[in-house]
Amino acid sequence: MHQPDQFQVLVLGSGTGGKLVAWHMVQAGRRTAVVERRWIGGSCPNIACMPSKNEISSARVAYLVRHAAEFGWRISPPVIDMGVVRQRKRDMVQAQVTAHVQNYNTSGAELIMGTGRFTAPKTIEANLNDGGTRVLTGDQIFINVGTQATIPNVPGLRPARPLTNIEALELDYLPPHLIVLGGGYVGLELAQAYRRFGSQVTVIEYGPQIMGREDRDVADEIQRILSDEGIEFIVGAEVIEVRGRSGEDVSLVVRCGSGKRTIEGSDILVAAGRTPHTTGIGLEEAGVELDDRGYIRVNDRLETTAPAVWAIGECAGSPQFTHVSEDDFRIIRDNLAGGSVARAIGWSPIACSPTRRSPMWD
Repeated sequence: MHQPDQFQVLVLGSGTGGKLVAWHMVQAGRRTAVVERRWIGGSCPNIACMPSKNEISSARVAYLVRHAAEFGWRISPPVIDMGVVRQRKRDMVQAQVTAHVQNYNTSGAELIMGTGRFTAPKTIEANLNDGGTRVLTGDQIFINVGTQATIPNVPGLRPARPLTNIEALELDYLPPHLIVLGGGYVGLELAQAYRRFGSQVTVIEYGPQIMGREDRDVADEIQRILSDEGIEFIVGAEVIEVRGRSGEDVSLVVRCGSGKRTIEGSDILVAAGRTPHTTGIGLEEAGVELDDRGYIRVNDRLETTAPAVWAIGECAGSPQFTHVSEDDFRIIRDNLAGGSVARAIGWSPIACSPTRRSPMWD
């Protein structure tokens, strides 16, 4: 058994809320370590918000070039180099990662690259990426492990090795026909981007409308705009079988209102929801319970069922936005401060402590 390294604060996962906790705690003089498996800074600068918007910007340029004649320009024929698009995105991501590493170095928080798993309460075993193992203990633990793309249980889908948002942002070729499973925000923004790059695109949505959380008139207008750009929509459809392999040739058997039909394409992108990264990390050993959807069970102050253990961001079931993870950090920070500001002005720290039950959730 390795001799444990003792910290006052341990953070599992370096996403937005987790890194803010770490940097705040070390500034407060507490010995702090962060265990991160791969994405330094979390999904936003690496595989989600920022890189997707980078490629969407490239797609916007492609769209303008294709419509240049409307502005008096003659550009023929327009050709997209997806290798250059990808490299532009990679350069941006690398700059973000470098900035995060520098922040860790200057802050004094230790960044440990490896896969962490709880082996006992407040104890994490980290299998290091460069080999070896470290056992870490902490007086306070913060879990910030995020989510991953859900792969629906459709016969043949997983063997087809579909793209998720991660792989879709790493393509160096243009899919001849991209089939997108899911009409939410991620599926639609990538569908529009690849259509603008020049792919034929089909979006298949299980529900009665795309953007299921939005008002029907909003969803209809978005679908109209995207249809005008040449994207095909099949709404209220269930994929019942997938054949072939994404990146080569694929066919999807779909059941919809008009009966069964087969959609032929070259690539599949799955954008059908998210699953929390909560299995296989020893949460049961730490005394941390999950809810019936697999998210970490927390109270309004983001405390888990284990003493002095908190969960932050998507893994705690918080809305899946970077700014919400930032707000989760604020809630934890202010509650740990003990309501000192509230006491100074004569309020009860319990009555006014920040919680998730605030007007922003209404």
